[in-house]
Amino acid sequence: MVDKSRSKENNGSGIGLSLVKKILNFHNSDINIESIENIGTTAWFEIKKEEENE
Repeated sequence: MVDKSRSKENNGSGIGLSLVKKILNFHNSDINIESIENIGTTAWFEIKKEEENE
């Protein structure tokens, strides 16, 4: 499913993924993106939970 409400035509600022990438870099994590033309884009990430001291 393609979300038609999210596009350059709707005056988005385009900084969303840049902010996400900076936050993930702070947590030593990466963002993964897979895009299929005319189908859609999927983005995912993993953040490892910091282990608590025993």
